[in-house]
Amino acid sequence: MSLPVDTKWAPIYRILKEGLKNQVYTAAVALVGVKGELLWEGAAGRLSGEPQAPAVTLETVFDLASLTKPLATALAVMRLRDKGQLALDTTLSEILPQEWLPEDKRRLTILSLLAHRAGLPAWRPFYREVLAAPPAERPTLPARLAAATPLEYPPDTQTLYSDLGYMLLKEVVEAVAEEDLDSFCRRGIYRPLNLATLGFNPQRQAGGHRLQFAATEEGLIPGRNISGEVHDENAWAAGGVAGHAGLFGTGREVFTMLAALYAAYHGDRVGPFSPDSVRLFLTPVAGSSRTLGFDTLNAEAGQCSAGRYFSPMSVGHLGFTGASFWLDLELGQMVVLLTNRVHLGRDDKTRIQAFRPRFHEAASKALGFTKEFRK
Repeated sequence: MSLPVDTKWAPIYRILKEGLKNQVYTAAVALVGVKGELLWEGAAGRLSGEPQAPAVTLETVFDLASLTKPLATALAVMRLRDKGQLALDTTLSEILPQEWLPEDKRRLTILSLLAHRAGLPAWRPFYREVLAAPPAERPTLPARLAAATPLEYPPDTQTLYSDLGYMLLKEVVEAVAEEDLDSFCRRGIYRPLNLATLGFNPQRQAGGHRLQFAATEEGLIPGRNISGEVHDENAWAAGGVAGHAGLFGTGREVFTMLAALYAAYHGDRVGPFSPDSVRLFLTPVAGSSRTLGFDTLNAEAGQCSAGRYFSPMSVGHLGFTGASFWLDLELGQMVVLLTNRVHLGRDDKTRIQAFRPRFHEAASKALGFTKEFRK
């Protein structure tokens, strides 16, 4: 979308360009709208730090990192629940093989895992053991290792964001659906919404060789391809399909997903989403600052990445690579911001943490929302 520099949207694009100058990322795409209507979109930078790298376009595909949790795994559980194949109070012992479920994991519920209240730790470097295993064992090994990891607190007594819980949920989805997570999401969620690229392992899909990807980094596994392969080491070692990371997509596809969720939340049946289920999954769980797969503004420590002008009835998620989205269920604000911030160094999070609130506040002001909900 080409817009004159003297419009109300000019500050948004200016900040997007400042992110390049300040080395927050080399590639960024942003989309802004309200109540499902896309009002502004822009792209900035190059696919990598190489001077001759192609320019970013609105068709550039980004590694969505932990956006996988709400936009793949949680939605897959929602679909299975809608079809009567899975309930939120279902326990792992009812679905997964007993031989690799220790006693303390057998009573964990789908709800607790979705809401990060199962008692599992945040992260473990499973990729080392996964890569040492025979290739045929690797796709399910992260979940088995997660199941063998001791709990850090009694289930449902506190909330701790955890990749491990979503590794287990991936196995639950695949066991119930009787197909892999990628195929189930593409067939049952993405294709009904006409989302052709959104999915896992995009280079292995038809036409995948023609896609352009924002570069990430080798990370903890030297020699990896940094373009078009998942950045998360645990997901990469398992073959690229995981419950916690691995999803790729364009900014327009993420925006389309948010528009469908917003419409369903407000009563419209859109694609595969039923209004009752969407409201359930986008409502904070009792005693928690998170919903069933999504973050809320209260889930963030310190400065809120959505800035001051998103209402308390907002859901979203951040991704380690520099991806994020926020959806204001009350005011209708919708902002998608996809970047490749890890390409310039994964350890420096301060630049993206300072950048996100500035960008979102500029977007809110352009949309006409200036009531402050936070300092």
